[in-house]
Amino acid sequence: MNRKFLLLHILLIVGIFSLGASSLTLDDALERARMHNLSLQGNAIDVNAAKRDIDTSWNLFLPNLNLSLSHSGAGPVFEPSMSLAGPASYRDTGLSLGLNMQFTLNMAVKEQLESYHLGYQIQKVTYEQAKAEIQRNVTKLFYYLLMEKQNIEVQEANLELARQQWEEVKEKFEQGFASEVEVLTSELSYEQMRPPLQQSKNQYEANLLSLKAMIGMDLSEPLEVEGEIPALMEHLEVAALQEYLAKSYSIALLDLNLASIEKQKELNRKQAFTPSLSLQGNYGISGWNDNYSNTFSDSFSYSVSVSLPLDGFIPNSRTQVGLASLDDSLDKLALQRQQALQQMELSVISQVQNLNMLSLQADLAEQSLAVSERLYEAQVIQYYSGYLGFVSLEESRNNLMRAKQGVLGVQYQYISALIDLLYDLNIPMKEFNPSHES
Repeated sequence: MNRKFLLLHILLIVGIFSLGASSLTLDDALERARMHNLSLQGNAIDVNAAKRDIDTSWNLFLPNLNLSLSHSGAGPVFEPSMSLAGPASYRDTGLSLGLNMQFTLNMAVKEQLESYHLGYQIQKVTYEQAKAEIQRNVTKLFYYLLMEKQNIEVQEANLELARQQWEEVKEKFEQGFASEVEVLTSELSYEQMRPPLQQSKNQYEANLLSLKAMIGMDLSEPLEVEGEIPALMEHLEVAALQEYLAKSYSIALLDLNLASIEKQKELNRKQAFTPSLSLQGNYGISGWNDNYSNTFSDSFSYSVSVSLPLDGFIPNSRTQVGLASLDDSLDKLALQRQQALQQMELSVISQVQNLNMLSLQADLAEQSLAVSERLYEAQVIQYYSGYLGFVSLEESRNNLMRAKQGVLGVQYQYISALIDLLYDLNIPMKEFNPSHES
């Protein structure tokens, strides 16, 4: 019974350790980043504030209300008084409570309401841009970790192979079929591989911590990334991306800012050149009069007025200069949009050329890897047949490892550049699936 209990206890411990590190897919990482990223939560506050402005825009039609309580008195200033108790002629004239209401309405209220909606749209696009940037950074880091895991596996396999060959050389040396130089060379080769491997592991752990911080995970929580590296594309055409240029977040924000300034100009123009209707009412209650008779009295007064500011009709007035400044801002922003669109088009051309070059480099790296594998296999046969020295075999093995690392490096450069391109053009990676994908 005790032996069975002990066996179950051991199996439970092994199961706990095997399940200790939670696995994370790219979709899981992106979902956690959208929910828990601190920077994104700050942008969400701005969106909620802009939405609150819309939901409470009815307060533009609320009047200004003021409640006042006053106590008044009166008396002479220069009249002498012989009374030691103070000037007898000072007296209270009353205690009063008043309510004042004032309401002003202008034709620009429509533009004010529309400006709230534009402000909300700007904050929404800003939030979406920030979310896309977080997704880009998380995606690039996630794929980097996947490839770095493969790089570590390649180095570990090469280190194990170097250890095995070192053991074989020592055995041959003991049998008199290898020199001491070969033994020392194989040992040195094995020891020189350990620091780069440890450096790769340290870099992997550091970037894993960065990923945890981005997605709002506890830094001490064990984590393993899992997924597949996407396939590379044979060739991209700039023409296929032209339709996405104007859909980028930067261009969308420029368009919204143009609309916002245009709305502000119309608002200022209506405030300056259209009349305003003002309603004012006052209601007051008096507690007593100057004779201290406790008789309460109340009164109500109102006024309705229409006012038209004349400053806007004066040439070069502040109103005219302000409207001209808004026109300048509109012209400048329109030029910035045109320039941004041109720069983005140039950037897309450059990025597509770089991606196509990296695609060719990836093909060459795959070919080089295939040749390195065949060459290493042939030289292993030659080595064990006695036709090749250990130094040549070691060089071939290292060339094979570098070829594998070269394939991983070019793949990551391509995927990283592709993610940047899709971010610039506001294209979700899952939706970007051209028919010429390899």
